[in-house]
Amino acid sequence: MSKTKVRKLQDYPTGFPKISCFLDSDDAFMVYRRFGSVYSRLLLSKQDEMTRMEATLLAMDRTDQVDNNGHYLMSRPLDVEREQIPEAWEGQSRVKLLERMEKVALEYADLLLKAQQLKALEMPSNRDYRSVLHFMENDGGQLFEEDMGFIYEKEDLVTLRPGREYAWLDGVLERTLKVLRCRLTKFFFCPKETREKSNDKDIHYYDRGRISTCVTMIITTIVLALLMVPIWLLYRFSVEGTIATSPDTISVVLVFTLVFSAALSAFTKAKRHEIVAASAGYCAVLVVFLGNVNSVGSVGR
Repeated sequence: MSKTKVRKLQDYPTGFPKISCFLDSDDAFMVYRRFGSVYSRLLLSKQDEMTRMEATLLAMDRTDQVDNNGHYLMSRPLDVEREQIPEAWEGQSRVKLLERMEKVALEYADLLLKAQQLKALEMPSNRDYRSVLHFMENDGGQLFEEDMGFIYEKEDLVTLRPGREYAWLDGVLERTLKVLRCRLTKFFFCPKETREKSNDKDIHYYDRGRISTCVTMIITTIVLALLMVPIWLLYRFSVEGTIATSPDTISVVLVFTLVFSAALSAFTKAKRHEIVAASAGYCAVLVVFLGNVNSVGSVGR
């Protein structure tokens, strides 16, 4: 079996070649400008051009109406045939104007959708931005000032990194691994191919698949804890015989419902009404369990 080919930063010359390799070496480093102001300027220009042609078309229609040429407005074939009679129409042809409007309208729509797609891209996290900035100012280096300029346009930068609902947790895990860097963490999160990307001790690469698996396990553990811990506490209260009267019972339901809502906000992109509905359902589960345990306790007594 042939050996997997790995692009190594140290194999590329300093400057654009090395920076290009670095930006492509990890999803977190794929940071580029979206040129929002340029797209706005182009859209305004096309919009103005369309507005002027729209006004011209309306004026031509009104002229035909006033000059008793309304039949040209009622039949496209007649309007097209008028192209062959120069004396029938002075000035711009409506057919040619519509052809121009179609061309500009398609260009405008294409620009509008492209601008929307770029705007939908997320901004890089502060951590990812600082990583790219540090590399370009130090490790990549040796770019002319005008070529370095794009990295300082922070408000105009977007990341091509696929959006994940709990991407911030990936960052927390990576920072933790960096602090606890040892042979064990390297073994689990830095396979051989990943380590070969760079021999720089200040640049750390982690296997995205393994990071994602670890984060999923953390999320699963949190979800199980949010379900099992309050149920266990309510069960303990029932054993002590204070479940119906203790204010701790209401406190458990209230606190864990709030924690559940916070977890939804932190780990998902759920909307406000979805968080409210899910929290109400979670609270209902605890209340139903509370009622069932209380009923069983009453029967037992």
